[in-house]
Amino acid sequence: MTWAEAFNNWRIFPRLIAFFMAYMWLQFNSYFFSIPMAEQAEWALVQYGVITATFIGFAKFYMETGGKHANHNTP
Repeated sequence: MTWAEAFNNWRIFPRLIAFFMAYMWLQFNSYFFSIPMAEQAEWALVQYGVITATFIGFAKFYMETGGKHANHNTP
């Protein structure tokens, strides 16, 4: 196994992206739920839905893909 294959099997970049997306999703949750209900507009709800759907979609994609052992139970 070459160094490049080993690095690819660690899946560092998808994990970094997942951590960044999770952090941004939590920050946006804090922002969205701090807005008083009287001041929330429809665009804020749509924006919340788009960001949440993006996070969930990426998480689903990341969990369904894998490296060398994606279809096996071996580590």
